[in-house]
Amino acid sequence: MKTVILKSILLENYKSFSSSLPGRKDFSCEFGKRTKISGRNREGKSTVKDAFFDVLTSKLADGSQPDAKVRPHTKDGIDIDRVDIIRDLELEIDGKPVTVTKKTAQKWRKPRGQSEAVFDGNITTYTIDGFEAKQKDYQKWQESIADPDILLMCSNARPFLNMVQKSTAEARKLLEWISGFKIEDFVTQNPEYTHIENITKGHAIEDVLKQLRKNLTAQKKVAETVRTQLTYEKNRGAFGEIEISDLELAIADLNHQIEELDKQEVILDEAIKSYDEKSKNVLDLKFEQSEIVRKANEGIVAQRKEIEGDIFSLKQEKKSAENDLRMAEMDLKHATMAIERHETELTRMQEDYSRLSVYEFDDSEIKIIEGEIFDENSLICPTCGQKLPEEQAEKIRAEFEEKKKLRIEGIKSTKQNAYEIRDKELENVIVAGNRASTNLNGAKETKEESEQKISNCKKAIADFAMQIQTESKKLSEIPESVDLSDNVEYQKVTAEIGMAEEALKQMNNGSEERFILRNKRNGLLNEISDKKSLIKKQISDEVEKECRVSELEEKLKAENQRVADIEKDIDTLKNFSIKKNEALAAAVNPHFRHFQFNFLEFTQEGNPVETLRLMVEGTDYFSGLNGGDQRLVELDLCRGLQEINNLCLPIWLDESNTIDPERIPQDLEQQLICLERANCSLKVEVME
Repeated sequence: MKTVILKSILLENYKSFSSSLPGRKDFSCEFGKRTKISGRNREGKSTVKDAFFDVLTSKLADGSQPDAKVRPHTKDGIDIDRVDIIRDLELEIDGKPVTVTKKTAQKWRKPRGQSEAVFDGNITTYTIDGFEAKQKDYQKWQESIADPDILLMCSNARPFLNMVQKSTAEARKLLEWISGFKIEDFVTQNPEYTHIENITKGHAIEDVLKQLRKNLTAQKKVAETVRTQLTYEKNRGAFGEIEISDLELAIADLNHQIEELDKQEVILDEAIKSYDEKSKNVLDLKFEQSEIVRKANEGIVAQRKEIEGDIFSLKQEKKSAENDLRMAEMDLKHATMAIERHETELTRMQEDYSRLSVYEFDDSEIKIIEGEIFDENSLICPTCGQKLPEEQAEKIRAEFEEKKKLRIEGIKSTKQNAYEIRDKELENVIVAGNRASTNLNGAKETKEESEQKISNCKKAIADFAMQIQTESKKLSEIPESVDLSDNVEYQKVTAEIGMAEEALKQMNNGSEERFILRNKRNGLLNEISDKKSLIKKQISDEVEKECRVSELEEKLKAENQRVADIEKDIDTLKNFSIKKNEALAAAVNPHFRHFQFNFLEFTQEGNPVETLRLMVEGTDYFSGLNGGDQRLVELDLCRGLQEINNLCLPIWLDESNTIDPERIPQDLEQQLICLERANCSLKVEVME
């Protein structure tokens, strides 16, 4: 068994324990088998507890990370910088004294170009029995006592209880881990549940059961729908009211009626043959009449066609001239605009040429520089009032003259550059002016050509219009057809057509009788087709019905199997949950005396629901349990978890004044540190 006893704590600049704060100071105290830490709120009781877990687990008592939470700060929330945070523990581990120190210092750096240093993070160092340890080695030392998370839960009940309130599922997992209860071992001992992972797929049993029940309801609806469809298909009539044999007899009767109609049509054909011959004679006479008219009108038609062709050609030429006119007018517009643009450009170039031609560089500054005289007074030392040595004076005079020379040469160079720029600009102006002049002349020529073309087009359009008018008048004077009232041949044929048509009207062409016979025959054929389709459909429906029923029977069988599979999974999960929680309770609860864990509850329907409740004689820790029993539960929780993990660690008990002292187990092996609120400053008392 790993045994840890806290002997003393020394805190410097840790939270509120800092001499850097007004009215505060660093803290140190010693601990015994039973130690009581009392005081008002905000006196530092929880800070002492946080420091213990900070050193042994690298977390605060509530399980959170220390980070910047432990640096002292003023009432305004301003951190006290440039002081080291020290927490020093004297422990006894398995009977051997161990001193552990954890120090956090700030790192500062001065950025380039800035006068003040800036904060650049914290550096934490570790010392074990006076020897500095790297963070990795320090973590190994922590783990040599116990896993830091297990140590936290075993010495302080609050983190575990907080997790129970937040998530019973997570708290169960944590308890299973702390207690060493493994699902794999349980499944190995109960091989009927080896496939349970295939059902849960890593999810909580309650969630899986909820989803399976939802799936079961949906699957039963699917199966019921298929069952309804199957019943409908079995009861549905496949043939209807008419037998196939009756339909075949009806078809034979309809074919007999068609044969009788065909005989009647043969008799009718003989009767109307004479009518057809006379009808053909009328058509021949009308063709002869149309030929007489065509030949008589050939000359007129040719004249009209020739004139119409001339009119069409004239209209096309007139349209072409109108298009040419539009293009010429557009060219005239563009030429006019170009003339204005080139005239403007030419005027601007002439102005630039006049300006540049008279340009003269102002070099009057050269004469001013040449007239500058060296100041001999500058050779007198301003400090001692003595004249400078002649050698130095000559050097200064030479420098003066050299500077004058350089300035004059600079102005001359600038003058030369100015004239070179002017000459270049004049050259560019001349080129641009010549280009503008050439373009202007071209635009004027284009304008003259466009004006001449417009005049020619307008004259051509007028000429074409006159010719069209003349040809149209000629066309109107030619008749559309020849008068055949005096044509003997035409009059004779017309008279023969009239007599033949009159004789034809007196005859019966048999069209109505033929129409009636054909309609009757088509009606009979349609009836035969409908009855054949009905026979074919009835046969097809019977085959389809058999296939559909067979398909639905297979589908119903499959859907019922899915229902059975889901029900089996639900039963398996329920049994697994019951047995697993019974095994968990058997493994965990014997280690606790004042309370027992309740891992399973049942709904009104009898379904198991996994939970995690700390029960004291039927009362839940979080529901109605008095303060004294709550403290005993917290004490028993830490003691039991330590017993499971073969540990003997200090137990921190909050609000210990809510429990009667005589109720604290007298056989408690662990060191007990009681925290209680009292109307006094922070006080540490060794009770035993």
